[in-house]
Amino acid sequence: MKNLQETSEQRWQFTSFAQMDGVVRRVDNPTQVFLLLHGLQERGKRIFRKLLPYLPQNSMVIAPNGPFPLPRVKEGRVSYGHSWYFYDKFEQKYFLNQDLAKFWLRDLLEIENPNKLPLTIIGFSQGGYLAPLVGKEIKETELVIGLSCEFRTTLIYEPLPFPMEAIHGMKDEIVTAKSAISEIEKLKQNGIHVGWNEVEDAEHEITSSIGKAVETLLEKYGKRSL
Repeated sequence: MKNLQETSEQRWQFTSFAQMDGVVRRVDNPTQVFLLLHGLQERGKRIFRKLLPYLPQNSMVIAPNGPFPLPRVKEGRVSYGHSWYFYDKFEQKYFLNQDLAKFWLRDLLEIENPNKLPLTIIGFSQGGYLAPLVGKEIKETELVIGLSCEFRTTLIYEPLPFPMEAIHGMKDEIVTAKSAISEIEKLKQNGIHVGWNEVEDAEHEITSSIGKAVETLLEKYGKRSL
């Protein structure tokens, strides 16, 4: 008999019922949809509150929570942030990759966007890593914007059918601009273009300067005038 320490784990894959929570702004006769993907251990309503003032008033805005709750204990109370996936940066491997989140989000948009309106995906930090992978699964995606994240060559192997833009704070010490630019240069070598937009005074946070940079990009792509 093998020693228990020598026994390898295995993985079983199941299909099951799924559910997601989050916040939505609904408007009469929307012309487009925005999907907002929060950062690690956050909730949809946080990125929703931060970015809503910079998004077009004639758009539906959806900000779900990631599928994996993360408990936080403070002063005897338990609150929950959320994660989209789990990555071990020391082992450089995934405990749970992006597949479950991206397919659940695809199904969510099938429910919330039955008229197949144009979709823009904006992701912050961990949500930004996920954003282009979700966009690839939803054919209505017209633009992906990553805030304070990397668009990584380990996740993106070929040109995608929509433009990608990065907005990055130059004072970000969590995901540095240097590391984000390095990945963009590698993607460029594979024929994948990512627009780069610097925000000088921003750290790893969605500030008003980041919000205004989002607004400027939406104007560039004609999203403000729809």
